[in-house]
Amino acid sequence: MKKILLLMVVSALSLFAYSNAEAIVHVEGRYWFTSLDSKVKVTDASLVGTEIDLVDTLGMDDKKNFWEARVDLNLGSHHLRYAYMPLSWDGSKTITQSINFQGKTYSASTKVDSSLDILYQRLGYRYDIIDTLGNKIGIIFDVKVLDIDARLNAPGIDKSYSVTAPIPTVGLGAQIGLPFLFTVGAEVTGIAYNGNHLIDGEALINFEPIPLVTISGGYRVFDLKVEDGDDKVDFKLKGPFLMVRAGF
Repeated sequence: MKKILLLMVVSALSLFAYSNAEAIVHVEGRYWFTSLDSKVKVTDASLVGTEIDLVDTLGMDDKKNFWEARVDLNLGSHHLRYAYMPLSWDGSKTITQSINFQGKTYSASTKVDSSLDILYQRLGYRYDIIDTLGNKIGIIFDVKVLDIDARLNAPGIDKSYSVTAPIPTVGLGAQIGLPFLFTVGAEVTGIAYNGNHLIDGEALINFEPIPLVTISGGYRVFDLKVEDGDDKVDFKLKGPFLMVRAGF
């Protein structure tokens, strides 16, 4: 009888914990299995840049995996959010056609070593209009900061291009509660103007095996297109991801 009563107490406490546990801070770690599709064109002075395919022309790996860290400060329906993700690619290939980059010409049959480094940071705010029984709908305001450094190196030529771009975005996030401690969610933020755009969207399924710990799997697309005069960036990164989130 005592064992039965103890089991009932433990079960009741577990149910209470699941229904009332609220974390002030959520810390999130992600691992993203990405596929890269990107073209760039960089002009300097009167020499118009060549549109360069990073994978086909420069031999960068189109399949790479990256980690990302996120922090969410939860103040009821208000959330302050920060994300940090370093991205990096390298290539080495003997090019089959002449290309112009940052005012320099790399001749055909030249071996070109290349690199692309992007530091992605996001600082944002989310307000949940609906937050009840595991169901949520929120509006999101972000500033995404991209620190970009591209470099092409060949015998006698070493040119680089660096830019820091803070981009404000708006969007929506939603979550639907399911039985057996599962939820599904989606989020998209972005901006579009004059044919240029940035879109960052994802969909995921979440499982909460114990209070304040969530394990998730999903799919994400990051799509950036910017044209400024003769310069152009057409950058798309997509693929599945795994995530673990802990609340404190």
